[in-house]
Amino acid sequence: MKKVSETSAKNILLALSKNPTFRNDEVGREIKSVLNGTHKTYKYVLVNGLLAKATNEEVDALSLQAGDDSEGAYDARSLCHKVLVPFEREIMPNSLGGSNEPFLNKPARFPRLTTDNAVRRGNDMKTLRAVISILSKVKSSVAAKMYLSSALANMAEIANAVAEKYELPDSELEDLTGPQIILDFVCQVTESKLEGEMCPLVVAAIEHFYYGGTRVVVPHKVNESGASSKEVGDIDVFDKEGNIVSSIEVKDKDFAKIDVEHAIKKFAYAKLTNTLFIYGKAVMYDAEAVKETASEYGRNGYFCSIVSIIDFVKIRLYSIERPISLQEFVTVLLAYAKSINAKDETIEWIKNTALEFAL
Repeated sequence: MKKVSETSAKNILLALSKNPTFRNDEVGREIKSVLNGTHKTYKYVLVNGLLAKATNEEVDALSLQAGDDSEGAYDARSLCHKVLVPFEREIMPNSLGGSNEPFLNKPARFPRLTTDNAVRRGNDMKTLRAVISILSKVKSSVAAKMYLSSALANMAEIANAVAEKYELPDSELEDLTGPQIILDFVCQVTESKLEGEMCPLVVAAIEHFYYGGTRVVVPHKVNESGASSKEVGDIDVFDKEGNIVSSIEVKDKDFAKIDVEHAIKKFAYAKLTNTLFIYGKAVMYDAEAVKETASEYGRNGYFCSIVSIIDFVKIRLYSIERPISLQEFVTVLLAYAKSINAKDETIEWIKNTALEFAL
């Protein structure tokens, strides 16, 4: 298996990112097409392959797994997760899609890139063929660096466009200040569930202001909590040393006592004794059964408060001493939307609701 120095790979990325240059030739245009496409995993596979080849010319850029039997096989997954992902997050946020572990996705779990890999017909197969074509044409580390630079130029454009997406246009939101303003806005913005993304974002933003910088509030992408060893609930709260001190489960769909029990068991496994289970405005559940379940665990040392999103916001706003402007609140809301790579519909809903609220 060929070795790819992580240190060298990092240095190459940083050096090329200072002045990336787009190559307007056949390969350069193919790269741009893939990076502007919709298949996130193949974007990482493509750039990772170019990076590997740029770092070690003996690498087979079509290799995906260390167990590949080709002479140029290498540990593509480690390179991607330890070098490319942190680089994207810190230097060109969301330019490839904002994935934490892209090589865990099915398209990257084959030994190597071939047209025999299981993939949906149509655009996905077209993208797979394009990635194979590109990486097959890049024969040397010199060529790999040249086209990696071209890819980085594309990524920089995408990152700039993404950054603008999370910015609010000029408005009068700064003049709207106070707990009632924030509560009224929350009532309005949580009218839409946005596939479960809206309520967790609101909860995270409220917690951000409640802790006033003394804690680090980390929302996780909806339906992906637990993907990392550090994740417990939908929103986790850490102290400055990185120790988890609180966790919150958020449900914006009908739930049952088994959902509450599952959440409390997760909290208990993380040794958290005081937690929250927050539910959305139009959610249905068996109040008596849920109450009994929470009470049983509470008497055994694992207290979990089951509360509606609006009641939660009211209580937190009561405890926040300084006034918050709607501009501040929405800015934090959008920052968290960016951190979880929220859907475009969610971002537009937040911005449009805020601007309409200001009228």
